[in-house]
Amino acid sequence: MSSFRRGLTSLPVQAILAAGLYGQAVPQIPAPTAPPASTGQTPAPAKPATQAVDDTMLKRKSYVRPFSAGVMLSVLGQIPIQDGGFSDALTNQTRDASTTARGYRIGYGVTGQVRLPRKFAFSVSVAQHKSGHSSTLDQYDGVDNPNTPLDDRKHTTIEESSIVKYWDYTFVLRRYTKDHTAPGHRAFFEGGLNMRNVKSVRSTRETTITETVADSVPVVPANKVARGLVGGVGAQFVDDFGVKLVPEFRYTRWLQPSFDALSTMSRKNQFEAIVSITF
Repeated sequence: MSSFRRGLTSLPVQAILAAGLYGQAVPQIPAPTAPPASTGQTPAPAKPATQAVDDTMLKRKSYVRPFSAGVMLSVLGQIPIQDGGFSDALTNQTRDASTTARGYRIGYGVTGQVRLPRKFAFSVSVAQHKSGHSSTLDQYDGVDNPNTPLDDRKHTTIEESSIVKYWDYTFVLRRYTKDHTAPGHRAFFEGGLNMRNVKSVRSTRETTITETVADSVPVVPANKVARGLVGGVGAQFVDDFGVKLVPEFRYTRWLQPSFDALSTMSRKNQFEAIVSITF
């Protein structure tokens, strides 16, 4: 009887221990949470990373590239050799000369440009030009006897025709009217140094005293390399593909003549129209 009572007394304790172990074994399910209250506004979609990069590159785009190069066409306002005449009379010699220039005002070449800070750039161009001319020299040596019907002096006639090939090297500093990153077309001013190299001379000559003698000895230039100061204005037009059209006008004041012999003389002033296509 006493053992039965002890069993009844320990029964509630065993039930409490069993309930505790069951609570630890069963997983706890969290209570559902209520969805956040709607504010009535749709959140803006996130900006794609590629679009942000494109916007940054657009802001940094330069409309004057660090380096550009292309081809150019040059048209001179006048032929490098000018028409002229020459005459002098010494005691025992008289000379009369005349020169006629002809053709060849169009040249071609290449050009390049390097971008500098702010609105500046440095440009170099190399252009080939030609000029042609013909001249005649009548020279009398000795003293004429007034008592004879004919001229007793020695008469020499020289007829010469030449074609000259030049290379013009132009170095100019440009200043644009817009910053390099400003979009659109832009104008510029430029100034610098022009150098003309007489590359080749082809001549034919006929000398007549009592008979005619022909030769092809080329005319010797007064300065094989002539220097001059150049200034100009122009503009840069750019399309959607980055191709640039650059028209400009230049003026060169030559400090040295390429040719300076009797009536054959180079021009001191040169006017030039140029159109370049650069990439």
